[in-house]
Amino acid sequence: MSHSERVYSVVTAGVYVLARGLFPFQAGPDRSGQVLGVVRLGGHREEGETGWECASREAWEEASMRVNPIAPPATYWLDYGESDRLSPGPWEEDGIAPILVSRKEDGSITPIYLATSTDSPVPAAETKALLLLRPEEIRRMATTSITLRQYLEAGGQAVFKAELPLDFILQPFPHLRLLHVLLQMHPELARLAPPARQV
Repeated sequence: MSHSERVYSVVTAGVYVLARGLFPFQAGPDRSGQVLGVVRLGGHREEGETGWECASREAWEEASMRVNPIAPPATYWLDYGESDRLSPGPWEEDGIAPILVSRKEDGSITPIYLATSTDSPVPAAETKALLLLRPEEIRRMATTSITLRQYLEAGGQAVFKAELPLDFILQPFPHLRLLHVLLQMHPELARLAPPARQV
């Protein structure tokens, strides 16, 4: 049975948003309180929502952005617990396809969509800060260890609602690492963003 024929239950959903050429990600202390987690926009689906409706609502609630879906170059499946074993396969709901679908053994899934927004990202609800990431900053965060201070000193953009420890390491959560992989697989996604900064 193919991905498109099986019935999956959307539990959470998220979105990679291109806002004026930058990808907003939430930043804040993780559960250990020792690093700053860098997390995609998204959260739990409310009753009656589609995956896209959940993802777009969360983008508004967390970053004050109205978002419009972009058709992805492909949809990739990832089993929970796997770090980078992406398998292409179709899945869509109400005609909107995600770029990534994370799947658990129980049949529950987390679709991650591509979207654009012309709104300026502003931290909302419990979001402490938003990092506005260019593709090269996503690569750096996914492949090396940097602090918030180093990110800002290199010209990285952020919007703060709360003060964060500048010398804490920025810890990329799985969906940031996966966006790095997707940008490598599909360089055309990076061409939607402005040129790299000169540091």
